[in-house]
Amino acid sequence: MKKISIYLIMFIALLVSIYYGAQKSGFHEDEYYTYFSTNRSLGLYQPDREWQDKQTILDEFAVKEGEGFNYGLVKLVQSWDVHPPFYYFVFHTICSFVPGVFTKWTGIITNLIAFVISMLVLYALMERLKVPFQIQLLTMAFWGLNPQTISCNILIRMYAFLTAAVFACAYFHVRLIQDYGRYRKDMKNYMLKWLLPIMAVSYVGFLIQYFYIFFFVSIGVATAYWLFFKNADLKNALVYVCGCAVSLLLAVLTYPASVRHMFGGYRGSDASGSFFDIFNTGLRVKFFVGLLNDYVFAGGLIFIALFIAILIVAGIFTGKKYKLLRPEVVILTVGAVGYFLLTAKTALLVGSASNRYEMPIYGIIIMLLFWDVYYTVNSIGQKSYVYAFMVAMVAFLIKGLMIDGNVLFLYKEDVPKIAYAREHEDNVAVVMYNPATPHNVWRLTDELLQYDKVFYMNEENTEKLVDKEVTSADKIVLYVADDDLQQEAINNLVDSCQNISGKSFVSDEEMWVTYELD
Repeated sequence: MKKISIYLIMFIALLVSIYYGAQKSGFHEDEYYTYFSTNRSLGLYQPDREWQDKQTILDEFAVKEGEGFNYGLVKLVQSWDVHPPFYYFVFHTICSFVPGVFTKWTGIITNLIAFVISMLVLYALMERLKVPFQIQLLTMAFWGLNPQTISCNILIRMYAFLTAAVFACAYFHVRLIQDYGRYRKDMKNYMLKWLLPIMAVSYVGFLIQYFYIFFFVSIGVATAYWLFFKNADLKNALVYVCGCAVSLLLAVLTYPASVRHMFGGYRGSDASGSFFDIFNTGLRVKFFVGLLNDYVFAGGLIFIALFIAILIVAGIFTGKKYKLLRPEVVILTVGAVGYFLLTAKTALLVGSASNRYEMPIYGIIIMLLFWDVYYTVNSIGQKSYVYAFMVAMVAFLIKGLMIDGNVLFLYKEDVPKIAYAREHEDNVAVVMYNPATPHNVWRLTDELLQYDKVFYMNEENTEKLVDKEVTSADKIVLYVADDDLQQEAINNLVDSCQNISGKSFVSDEEMWVTYELD
């Protein structure tokens, strides 16, 4: 009955993510990059004063017939950017089964595979820790149905797989601590049953996303400290540290571009600069704690803190002792807090979208907080409070989903823009791009794919247009990027056209405005 309850929660959580996935109506620019960097053909480019047909654009986001399962190209393209390739290998594999198709579902299905793995590992972790059944149910439901978990599942990036790697790393470290007394004098079993799984997970975790290192190092330092200082076991402590180092070294040797990604390039430089800037620490931690409170707990984090504090005070006055946490729980807590703080120091600050960087640790934070409440309640002998707490957390979960609308990356605002483009598919479509940021044309992909072809213009090229199809058009749908010469470019287009005299605003989005010229 216990496992049936857990699996039922998994199934419901999966359906809820699919439900929200069906509502996803657009893409983040990084999601477009996911498709492009895994499925590209010739390479997406923006010509000047030239037409580009729909198929040319589509070929850069969907796998072409005969070009599937090309992992060498995927690895090469990622080496040009700032990410490791493992997630892109998995995503490219899914896309290769449906060549010629550009759809959100290839990305969502890729994430849901990772989500199922994460759910199973989180359950196994709680079983290992002997977390009380009520708290297992609450954790699985609250995390699996959480708006940020759903957001992670429908954001077509690597964070769902990073979550699975972090959970697996946590599980194998807890197993290491718990089985230490049984195998500490048996080096062969130590290597096979403890260290090799940690090394394997960490090898893959590093190749999923470099933020994995934050959790691995945090929980690793705590584990090495426990082995050496708490158990005076220098030999196994050294074997553990060396094994962890070898796993990362093998990952670097497999993917040498990782060194440049982490210590150079635009993201490596930005991250290291932020990490060593001590003056931004308070601001950044406050920002990410605020995201945790608002988007994960729907404002209920302060409620949990006060609940625990009140119960601890009540325990002091009644003479009850708060139960000390076991070593594996302390080490797990160090790993979670370490990841949270290190990520807060280095991640991009992009509003609510920054939740994705902390997402891999949210499930462990939820479990530890809920379990802490349980222990605190037990310490004063008021078990009925647990059920009151569970009801409160379910209420906050519903609030986050239904009232606050905290599920991100749906882009419902794109629906009327895509509908407008579809209605005007027979008109001339012109894209004026900023030559300093031509890749921002990606933000318009869903709209541009509604036209058979699109005419591209460099906004800073002020020469008169000569293309007859454009200059003789009775109506033009114009997409124009932010640029100092934006108005001059629009005037140049209008002056070059025989039948165009004015413009009317249609819509706008980040970095782009759409006009109708007639």
